[in-house]
Amino acid sequence: MSGFWNGKRVLVAGGAGFVGSHLVDQLVDDGSLVTVADNFETGRMENLEAVRDKIRLLIGDLRSAQFSDEAATGQDVVMNLAADAPGVGYSAGHHAELFTKNSLIGLNLLEAARKAGQPRYLLVSSSCVYPDDAVAPTPELPTFTGDPELANQGYGWSKRTAELQARFYAAEFGMEIAIVRAFNAYGERCRWQHPTSHVIPSLVTKVMRGDNPIVIWGSGGQRRNFLNVRDFAWGMKLLTERYATADPVNLGLEETISIRELLDVILRACDRQGVRIEYDPSKPEGRPIKSADSTKLRAIMPEFKSRTTIEDGVREVVDWYRRCFPPE
Repeated sequence: MSGFWNGKRVLVAGGAGFVGSHLVDQLVDDGSLVTVADNFETGRMENLEAVRDKIRLLIGDLRSAQFSDEAATGQDVVMNLAADAPGVGYSAGHHAELFTKNSLIGLNLLEAARKAGQPRYLLVSSSCVYPDDAVAPTPELPTFTGDPELANQGYGWSKRTAELQARFYAAEFGMEIAIVRAFNAYGERCRWQHPTSHVIPSLVTKVMRGDNPIVIWGSGGQRRNFLNVRDFAWGMKLLTERYATADPVNLGLEETISIRELLDVILRACDRQGVRIEYDPSKPEGRPIKSADSTKLRAIMPEFKSRTTIEDGVREVVDWYRRCFPPE
């Protein structure tokens, strides 16, 4: 640990959420004075249980400029993980809603940080900014040619807009802004709500509740890189500390697994056998392959790696499901 975070006053917007709460845990361990701002639309108080007496909590909606100003005041670092980022099943039919919600959060909070005089800022963008035909593994491509990933187009455009704002603010106001293009995170504290949940919690839910057949959206051949949520939080900290240059960096790795292969891992973790698998090509499946070229990431932080195998990580998610939904 470098000591960078010790004693820093850090705002984590969206800090009660899936990734945000893991980041809060790590910052508290690092000695930061953490403020969490969240509207609890998707975040959960239980996610903060272990650190509740060690943090300051503000409850409100960052789509409000007034609340964003309140949250940013008095901080040394602002880390914006606040977002409405549902799974593809919801996102594909709600582009306007997701564009507007996420654009307002991004625009308000960066402006609030500027007015409050905080130079150091983390913008969490997304791999959804890349087009469907992007080469895989995907390097940090420019993103204002063509549309972003069609199944997540509204969300993708909101993140493109946020990146542009960050670039302008860094140039005009001298702000130190790290931009992370996040790929697929998974792990404990994930959301189970269907159809807004992401692929791993969605499939774990289907397996654990005894679905037979289990329906996979699309072909099942679509491939994804998955990174455990604790590694996501670690990567965000390191990039905020080391590379606040308004230059986007992929947070993800090259290795992929198909959704059909992923289901096999989940079935083994749940000890389910003899399950029929069906595919629904009418449902969106996103890009055929979604993985990150991590060349720039490794140059900035060569020690970064995936510290949890997909098998071990899936077992953690299954155990999390059992804690959330104990048998009656």
